[in-house]
Amino acid sequence: MAVIIVAGSALLLLLGLLTVVLWGGRSIREPPAGGHGLASGSTVQDFRTDAKLSALRRYFWWANVVSFSALASALFAAWPGGRLIMRILADTSPDSAQGRLTEADFNVGFPSVGGTMALLLFAGLPAGFLAAILFPLIRRWLPRGRVAGPLFGLLLMVWLGSVLDPLRATNIDFTIVGPGWLAVALFAGLALLHGAVAAAAAGWWSERLPLWSNGAAKYYVPLLAGGVLFPPFAVLVVAGSLVILLWLSVIPASRLSPPRPRHAPAWLGVGALALVTAAALPVFISAVFSISTRAS
Repeated sequence: MAVIIVAGSALLLLLGLLTVVLWGGRSIREPPAGGHGLASGSTVQDFRTDAKLSALRRYFWWANVVSFSALASALFAAWPGGRLIMRILADTSPDSAQGRLTEADFNVGFPSVGGTMALLLFAGLPAGFLAAILFPLIRRWLPRGRVAGPLFGLLLMVWLGSVLDPLRATNIDFTIVGPGWLAVALFAGLALLHGAVAAAAAGWWSERLPLWSNGAAKYYVPLLAGGVLFPPFAVLVVAGSLVILLWLSVIPASRLSPPRPRHAPAWLGVGALALVTAAALPVFISAVFSISTRAS
């Protein structure tokens, strides 16, 4: 079973690399804005209803792009990559580490179906959805082309890697398996791949995804799958749709027409990313140094 798990993880990771090769560098293509103001003969209530439907269609379009990107990056990067890194570190650790319990109560050197599925549910999918939600928000302030995805993955690693995982200095696993420098190198490489897959999948799917209509249900299977596999995402999507409906029910009708898109100046966005990175960097460097100098 261990051989099958490792081989399957390697195959999924290769698919992730293929995703980056084929789709890397694609930008997210946003859907057209709907709504053209209050038409003659229409009531304010009709206009408000049309505005709600238009807003929800765009909202679910974005949620679908996020879900597709999250599932792709989780299944083709975060999950199999994490599984293979654990296997490599188990093989490079001394005999005394074999069979010991990790922080998650799994045995070092003995990959199991249960542990692999737990890695998907509690690490792969959360990491995938986190990356898929953040990337559309900051993509305008990243360099264009193939470098955007890997850079995004690196930023995520610096911002959250030493606070949550995988490079949390307080994780006892790094006192069991190692060497530490190898763990840091492997997880850094995985972060680059994870960001690249998330960006590539989002760009590719956005080019093919139509707004919701009677004949577009098949395109929204990724949204349904994401909600089923990762219930917190379903809760977030439902909560967001309710907020949209509530907001469009109370604002004046004169403000229902979609405004022209306004984006923050590029220098402001880049500056914000730089400030967040600078604030997170000391903790990240400290964690990397702590882990890298440990010998299992």
